Amino acid sequence: RAYSEWRGKRLPTTAEWEYAAGAGNGHPDPGVSQRILDWYGHPTHLPLPSIGSTAADARGVWDLHGLVWEWVEDFNSALITGESRADGDVDRRFFCAGGAQQATDRNDYAAFMRYAFRSGLSGKDCVSSLGFRCARDPLSPTSADTK
Repeated sequence: RAYSEWRGKRLPTTAEWEYAAGAGNGHPDPGVSQRILDWYGHPTHLPLPSIGSTAADARGVWDLHGLVWEWVEDFNSALITGESRADGDVDRRFFCAGGAQQATDRNDYAAFMRYAFRSGLSGKDCVSSLGFRCARDPLSPTSADTK
C-alpha cells in the first residue's frame, strides 16, 4: 500500500480486480483462455515468467493470469459474518485476490483461481508468488487536460 500511495495511486478493490481479470474471455486470441487454464491446472516450480511476458487482456491489462497472486485493498466482507475492517488490525483489512479458503498448498494455483474459493492472507505473509499492482481513479476531463 505504501508504494502505491507514494506513486500517487492505490491498491485496486476486489471488484476492480475481478472486472479486469474477467476480460480474458473477450481476448482476440482464441487460445488465451486455454493457456490460462493450462497454466493454473499445471503448476510448476520453475521461475515465474518476466513481467510483460504474458498477453494483455481485452482491456489492455497485462499479466493478470500466469504470474502472481495480487493484493487488493478491501477485505471481502462477504466471506465473514461481521465487519472486520474496524478491528484495528491493518493486516485484517487486506485481501489477496486469488487466495483460497479450502486450499492448503500455496503453490497449487488451480485451487486458487476461482472467486468462490477465496480467503485472506495476513499482510505479513511473504511468498514468491505474491505481489500487487497499482490502480488509480479515472482522470476527470478537466484534470486530464492539465496533466
